[in-house]
Amino acid sequence: MNLSSQHLSGERGMALLLVLVAVMALSLIVAALWESSQPSWEESTLARARYRAGLLAESGVAIALHPRIEPGDVALRQAFGAETGFDARITSEGARIPVNSVEDAKIREAVSEMFVLWGLDGASASTAADSLADWIDEDSEVLPNGAENAFYAGLDYPEFPPNAAFTTLEQMLFVNGMDRVARIQPMWRNYFTVHSEGLIDLNAAPWDVVMALTGTTRDSAVNFVAVRNGDDGVPGTVDDHEIQDAGEVRALLGLSDDEWDAISALVTLSGSVKRIESIGRVGDFTETLVVLAREVQEDGQSTLTPVARFRK
Repeated sequence: MNLSSQHLSGERGMALLLVLVAVMALSLIVAALWESSQPSWEESTLARARYRAGLLAESGVAIALHPRIEPGDVALRQAFGAETGFDARITSEGARIPVNSVEDAKIREAVSEMFVLWGLDGASASTAADSLADWIDEDSEVLPNGAENAFYAGLDYPEFPPNAAFTTLEQMLFVNGMDRVARIQPMWRNYFTVHSEGLIDLNAAPWDVVMALTGTTRDSAVNFVAVRNGDDGVPGTVDDHEIQDAGEVRALLGLSDDEWDAISALVTLSGSVKRIESIGRVGDFTETLVVLAREVQEDGQSTLTPVARFRK
């Protein structure tokens, strides 16, 4: 082989090597671009799923607000394929204790008793209940186990209590004793409201609220709720039994005349503020929308007017 042929062969080998290096470099660049694009693609997919689930939840609320829709109506639960749909439920916001009514001695006693049912000792339960009342009352007189400005000022919170109604449930966590309640019952928010008309709806309240308020036995309170929920045991469905009068309440709970008279002004059998919880579902992703709506009777027809909405 002459020198010219050797030189040409060397150039070809060098060119092939450069091509291989270039291909490897391009492969690494493509791989890096693909890898870096994955989080963005996943975030985009998640955002689309959230958006679609939110729209489905809105659809459930829109149907629930229709004046002819009743709790448990089949239209409140719809599926669009195997992994997409919504499930809406209509209940009463009166199932929850109106925290801004805790100044009432009977409501305060019920709150304290409910804390005890959850496992809190009597002294701590009374401290939390009395402190809730001191937080909203207009005076500076301390209830037997409560807390007014002197207590909070000692903790470097001289602006507490505001002596005004709660506007959100989160404010309750600032109240003396509520930290212990939250530790023992993480779901405590499900038991209070700032939006009801101030009465506890016995057709919707859970057994521990019923027991704490009425003073009945645990078995009677559990049976009372079971009768309300019907054969399927699920509230807010078509087979629910709506309790119509005080006589049925008293019979089911075993209340005397005096026991009923002590709570009759604090309860209702048909709360005027309805709670709509609508869950939109897209695959494994869900969005829950809660709308509180006041029921108004006009010309013999019931209409719901939204008063609050939030995501859960």
